[in-house]
Amino acid sequence: MSLIGGKRIAIGRAERVLKDDRFFVVAAEDTYAPDQYFAGFAFPRVKVLVIPTVGESGLSAPIHVVTRLKEASELLRQKEEIQADDEFWVMLDTDHHFQPNHIAGTIHALKLAREAGFFLAVSNPCFELWLLLHHEELSPEVEFAKPADVEARLRQVLGGYNKCALQTERFTLEGSRLAIRRARSLESTPDNPEGYWPSGTGTRVYRLMERVMGGRSS
Repeated sequence: MSLIGGKRIAIGRAERVLKDDRFFVVAAEDTYAPDQYFAGFAFPRVKVLVIPTVGESGLSAPIHVVTRLKEASELLRQKEEIQADDEFWVMLDTDHHFQPNHIAGTIHALKLAREAGFFLAVSNPCFELWLLLHHEELSPEVEFAKPADVEARLRQVLGGYNKCALQTERFTLEGSRLAIRRARSLESTPDNPEGYWPSGTGTRVYRLMERVMGGRSS
């Protein structure tokens, strides 16, 4: 096994309870919340492995996230551990890397991800929007100027929020189903969304969750 971004990556015989169990390998810009979120579920016949950005590493830019996923993919292919139904996902927020002075490098990274056969789950403005949708429905007209505004709303709704110590019991499978429906309603074409990321408030984590839960996104 290998350490990639501080995460042990292996999906071989020891990790598959049944030989056709599915694995989703997700490289995330975030250090804390996504890893804890997915660890809080016990999906039948499915396991989600999150490769987070190591805290204080400075390696949260899209190109670094995509590179970590490529390294994981190449390692697993060399070890012949990948099966046909396994999937690789890049999870990002539309933070400053999506601003005009960084957008060229971001688009380059996203193109590399697509060329490698990876799926994209980008949130505008941040992953916390996905968490918020577990508890609140939003209209497409709602705007959050920055990730801190979403976190503030999440704290208001939940009575508190700490991304370093996620209360996973607050984010249930039923809540995920609600979040999928609510996230889809923020997209004009949810089955085939346009662009690499939502142009307005939105989160394409719903596409990953639909796949994990055996749904329709492709």
